[in-house]
Amino acid sequence: MEIISVSDLKIGMFVAEPDCPWTAFPFIFQGFVVTSSEQIALFRQKCRFVSIDRSRSLNEHYAAPRHERDLPLHAAPITGQRIEESSGKGELFSANEKERRNLRRRRFLDFLHSQDDNEQACQLSRELADVEPRYDQLTTALQHAFETLSEGRDVDLLTVREGLRDISASLQRNPDAVMWLLRLKQRDEYSFDHAMDVAVNMLLVGTHIGWRDMRLLDLGMTGLLQDIGKIELPLELLRKKTDLTEAERRLVHSHVASSMEILMAHSTLSNDVVLAVARHHERWDGSGYPRGLKFEQIGMAAEIAGIADSFCAMQKDKPYRSALGHQEALEELHNLRGKKFNPTLMEQFVQCVGLYPIGTLVELSNGEVGVVILQNRVQRSRPRVVVMLDADKQQVSSYRVIDLREPAHARLRVAKALPYNAYGLAANDYYLG
Repeated sequence: MEIISVSDLKIGMFVAEPDCPWTAFPFIFQGFVVTSSEQIALFRQKCRFVSIDRSRSLNEHYAAPRHERDLPLHAAPITGQRIEESSGKGELFSANEKERRNLRRRRFLDFLHSQDDNEQACQLSRELADVEPRYDQLTTALQHAFETLSEGRDVDLLTVREGLRDISASLQRNPDAVMWLLRLKQRDEYSFDHAMDVAVNMLLVGTHIGWRDMRLLDLGMTGLLQDIGKIELPLELLRKKTDLTEAERRLVHSHVASSMEILMAHSTLSNDVVLAVARHHERWDGSGYPRGLKFEQIGMAAEIAGIADSFCAMQKDKPYRSALGHQEALEELHNLRGKKFNPTLMEQFVQCVGLYPIGTLVELSNGEVGVVILQNRVQRSRPRVVVMLDADKQQVSSYRVIDLREPAHARLRVAKALPYNAYGLAANDYYLG
């Protein structure tokens, strides 16, 4: 952080903290990139100094973060204060542990910036620097929207839409940057993280099949808001590990109607978003709900939403099943093509998300475990991997990069993709150190 006088504040600087309370300002965000002279004027009225973060600033105000290449990867122990997340799940993370987790996430992001030995890596680093503050603004706006809607109050979703516009543009330039931020900036809240996962994957698919502009933004809004009606369901029902009764199943299905009631109250949302939300649990063979629609009756936006929602949910632990790896989830979905899902769209989805996308945990043929940090655009089965566990599944002491494209690693290959919590790595944020 760097403290400067408000007289030196410029458009493009990321303000991390003013020298007075954030409550003195009308801003939605607490920490953001300055984009207007009006914002600067407000800071000059209310305070004398601000802390700025050069690594999250833009253009000439940006400065690369300090890199620490070979630091230990040992995770701090989890200690005992219980903190209730907004998802309702109790997590045994102390305030200090949560802060350490955030620092580890920041350090791994800095490590990604240091991967500058080829043009593809340099492009990724530049895109990360550009899109990170915009990503942070979107998640803050979305969190505010979720909280406001859960309290039954009206919310302006225009800020969320503008954030999606930035993310959509970044995905078109370099999708890997947003996918990394999606993994490194999770808030450990299932409903919020799932909404971000689904929205980004839907934007990725929409871009892949040629959607642009408002049609693409509506697709992203559908992903963010498709399950908003679940805020009205009892938490114990969402956590239930045993089979649901018929009455409980009907109650779960009612979240679609609740979502529509919430969203239809907002004139800023297009009818296409509301319609896609209403149909995202319909299935190709008519087995979905609430109306049992089939084939072209569902609509492509809702079909994309259904595929992305199912794919992202499969990769997270649920009360009734353990998380699947990327490859397992893709195979399970692909087996449902022509049944639950549109076969043509399913093929496009498989092509879009790829075999070993960035952030995927993989086991190598020598037994080592690592995470994909860069895809090989020509040979997608031979990515660049950061090793996290040795062949005996013990944590390594520092970041070690293996590029499977290099002749020195010609005999090495990816044996399989793994779920995010394989070998107990999820508890220590395996790629965060």
